[in-house]
Amino acid sequence: MNVSWLDGSAMYQIFPLGLCGAPHENSWDWSNTWNAATRPVRRVDRILNWIDHLKKLGINSIFFNPVLQSDTHGYNTRDFYTLDSRLGSNEDFAEVCQTLHDNGFRLVFDALFNHVGRGFWAFRDVRNNMQNSRFIDWFKGIDFRRNTPCNDGFYYKAWRDNWDFPELNLENDEVIEHILGAIRKWEDLYRFDGLHICMTEFLPQKFIERIRKYCSEMGAGLGGSIAFVSEVFDGIECSQFLSKEMAQSAVNIELRNSICDSFNQNNIFELAYTLNRQFGPDGIYKNIPMMNFLDNHNFPRFETAVDRKELVPLGWSLLPALPGFPCVYYGSEWGVEGYSAEDHWVMRPAFEKPEWNELTSCVQKAFEARKNSPALRYGSYRQIFQAAEQLVFERESCGEKIVVALNISEYDYKVPIKPGHGFASFEGISGGFDDLLSGNECHYDGDFYLPPLSVMFLRKK
Repeated sequence: MNVSWLDGSAMYQIFPLGLCGAPHENSWDWSNTWNAATRPVRRVDRILNWIDHLKKLGINSIFFNPVLQSDTHGYNTRDFYTLDSRLGSNEDFAEVCQTLHDNGFRLVFDALFNHVGRGFWAFRDVRNNMQNSRFIDWFKGIDFRRNTPCNDGFYYKAWRDNWDFPELNLENDEVIEHILGAIRKWEDLYRFDGLHICMTEFLPQKFIERIRKYCSEMGAGLGGSIAFVSEVFDGIECSQFLSKEMAQSAVNIELRNSICDSFNQNNIFELAYTLNRQFGPDGIYKNIPMMNFLDNHNFPRFETAVDRKELVPLGWSLLPALPGFPCVYYGSEWGVEGYSAEDHWVMRPAFEKPEWNELTSCVQKAFEARKNSPALRYGSYRQIFQAAEQLVFERESCGEKIVVALNISEYDYKVPIKPGHGFASFEGISGGFDDLLSGNECHYDGDFYLPPLSVMFLRKK
């Protein structure tokens, strides 16, 4: 079920329309020809400014949010076969992807198939030709006896009554073949390595299974088959979408929320419970490469979400030590702040080039430690101690054991030995250890101390 390259991935998420400074409105020429005012503008090359930064940071894969032709923000798609003209042409992006592959990065593409935008070419055909359109059955709920608030002269099913989002009829074989053809074209042009499917819970199971089978039979850009990552938009439970017929990975929203809640409430118990529920001996995601994150385009920046700013470096140090693989949203590694539930673009800022500061160096150290540790990349998870502000767990793989210790308190903490069984017990640790984050050597004889506001990756010598 696993995809080997996902297990070892250290991912970076980019929203190209935002990072590249694209206009918020798309002035695409509806005739599908380019005139002087609306021809593609090659902005996508700005992504190449990040190559050295990502290599230094320890990133080996890039997750691109939507790049297809859209009305405004990327998720109201106009054309599955064409790059958004605010970023450039298909050929422009193909050159960028080739350069990224040449530098060793795997590429994951964002795909939304539940709905499209009002500017989608087939929906425009229905609006223009009404009952004479051959694309009526491409959309859900079209009814010419009713109207919409947009005064289209007909009614259609819109996702959550947002009239910018006509829902596709994914029971229609012609629609499915159109989507599969687009995926085939993306692979031919861009040689992508993974597909991130938005809003998986709204898609028919047979459609998901067909996409998975289709992707499994295609070769990925850097070898192997295309990985399939799901996003469950409304819920924290992803297990029903993870199987050999469906997704191989999922965006771990529950874990992200538990980290923020635990940090803000100075109470690690929610995080400890979530980690054990997901990755413990009977964990629902045991041996599944979940995509772990602290923020993205839908959530407040971690710098904004965490009340005690001194805990921000601890979150970034902890993330690469968790089962699954870490994903960093562009700019957060140097502490960009921000959130808005109303303005999409606040979460998609433009940058000419990346920055590097003390927080970035902290992220780099944690990613470097993960890169050099099979236990942190692939290992099992076993919780060995927890208190209100402290958590200690062990990762083990290939004969290597790493003890990860977190202390969000402002004070030293002595982890006491407590005989017995269960989460309340702790047998202590003994012997010599290397702290992979600080580079220090440590020796313990049972009890051990956690420095204030610290994360340690202890590898036994």
